[in-house]
Amino acid sequence: MQRDRNSQSKIQVEQHIRLLDVDKPQGRVICECWNCKQGLLIQHEREPQLDTKVTCPNCGRVAVKLQVAKVLSVITIPSPWEV
Repeated sequence: MQRDRNSQSKIQVEQHIRLLDVDKPQGRVICECWNCKQGLLIQHEREPQLDTKVTCPNCGRVAVKLQVAKVLSVITIPSPWEV
């Protein structure tokens, strides 16, 4: 947590995400769950783009929101961003 000039709390929020196979009808996304930070490999159909909530198999909450037609699979993996 950082403090701004007025000494009020300022929360920095980020989510790691990497898009793969962006030129193909079926794409892949590597990301971390928004809640538990579990690494995820998501395979999806690209078109037509709809707002889609992807559930984390680890914690059962919404891991990420994507604009894809259909989620084909969600696989837990070690997070590439974990230090």
